[in-house]
Amino acid sequence: MSDNKRSLSRREFTKLGATALAAASVGASTMATAQTAASALESEFLMELSLDVAAQLDAGHTSIAPVTGGTFGGPRLQGTVRDGGADWITQVSGHTSLDVRITLDTDDGAIIFMSYTGVVHPGENGLYWRVRPIFQTASEKYDWLNHIVCIGKSKQIQGKVAYDIFQIL
Repeated sequence: MSDNKRSLSRREFTKLGATALAAASVGASTMATAQTAASALESEFLMELSLDVAAQLDAGHTSIAPVTGGTFGGPRLQGTVRDGGADWITQVSGHTSLDVRITLDTDDGAIIFMSYTGVVHPGENGLYWRVRPIFQTASEKYDWLNHIVCIGKSKQIQGKVAYDIFQIL
């Protein structure tokens, strides 16, 4: 037989199998290390969002809460929330799922579409209520909002649905 088409004996095959297994286990330990966080997650306060919400409309497993107005403000933007948005609140096994769509008017005349999904459920330290906002705008001044990732945490403001929104850096 030529060297190119040489057959392996059972002993050589077994030996190669053990070597491959050892190499795979080294690779597995490398993968586990690669899954360790390289750095801590950093964030920066973006804004406080405070929504005026009308009484919920019962639609079975989903309730609809009309958003009738509100305000938002932070170091880089501020303004009001237009009437006409809504919060679709769905009860799923063990938690509440949020789907909100609103229009923001900045104090300097820009229009920003904001949508967010979220999760609400009882936790060890009280109510766990987090949202994931996404922004869309044609404004050149606020174009940076189209390219960021944010997380919001609920806050208590009497008679409002409110969040502190943070940009993930």
